[in-house]
Amino acid sequence: MMKTTQSESAPAVEALLDAALEQFGTHGFAKTTMTDIARASGLSRTALYNHFAAKEDVFRAISSRLNAKVYEAVHRALRDGGDRDAQMLAMLHARVSWVYELLHVSQFGRELIDEKNKICGGQVLAANDQFSKLLTDIIEGYPNPAFDAATLAAVLIQSVNGVLENAVSREAAQRDVETLVRVFCRGLHSG
Repeated sequence: MMKTTQSESAPAVEALLDAALEQFGTHGFAKTTMTDIARASGLSRTALYNHFAAKEDVFRAISSRLNAKVYEAVHRALRDGGDRDAQMLAMLHARVSWVYELLHVSQFGRELIDEKNKICGGQVLAANDQFSKLLTDIIEGYPNPAFDAATLAAVLIQSVNGVLENAVSREAAQRDVETLVRVFCRGLHSG
């Protein structure tokens, strides 16, 4: 649970979360301690505990911040993406950009992805629901889709998740997501 009060500066909390994310990337979630986070953020442990009760709470705050950035990126991609195919690809890349980044930045990327899904399950589900609705809206704009748009959106999201589950690098993940979306869009065009 985050304990930060309204009067505390947002930049200070942002710096703390940046330092915590760096520690999680360096040591993995399991081996990062509150002492590591306090030291990296330039706070005493007591000061850190004034902000967060446990490292899981720090991780949830990082996840919330990440979800907000992804939400903005997805909507920007929807707005600026071009035709429906390009919008879909841009939105999917934006939606999973955090996975790409974790796979690229840290040897503990896969662990951090798994922890985010475990610790932040409710946040993950809510974000997935919002994204599924946006994707459904795009699919509904294709002429004569052969299946229900919501069903197709769910299948595409599950397929992307499968690609990401097996990805070992940012490059491989991006390439495979792009291939999947291109094939999916071809199917939508052929009805």
